[in-house]
Amino acid sequence: MTEIGDAAALLADVQRREAELARLDEEFRTARVTARSQDRTVTVTVDVRGHVVDVDLAPGAPRAHPPERLGPLIVELAARAAGSLREHYERRAELTRVPR
Repeated sequence: MTEIGDAAALLADVQRREAELARLDEEFRTARVTARSQDRTVTVTVDVRGHVVDVDLAPGAPRAHPPERLGPLIVELAARAAGSLREHYERRAELTRVPR
């Protein structure tokens, strides 16, 4: 390949990577994951930073989960959701890693 061909291929690769990074950045900013209790009466949604953005309690949740258990369950579900999101992005990072 000529130097011009090499430069064009390099530029195309850089542009492709920039477009992919922009797409990943948008995905990263809007990512949300929801975890549900086994009985599906409690759901917790976290954002990409692991911050709880939503907690949904079904009508039967207070009967199924007494107050002393509900708080720890919400924390457990938030941690599960955050872990799932972290694992997803760790796998994505492996797939997009530039070989040396």
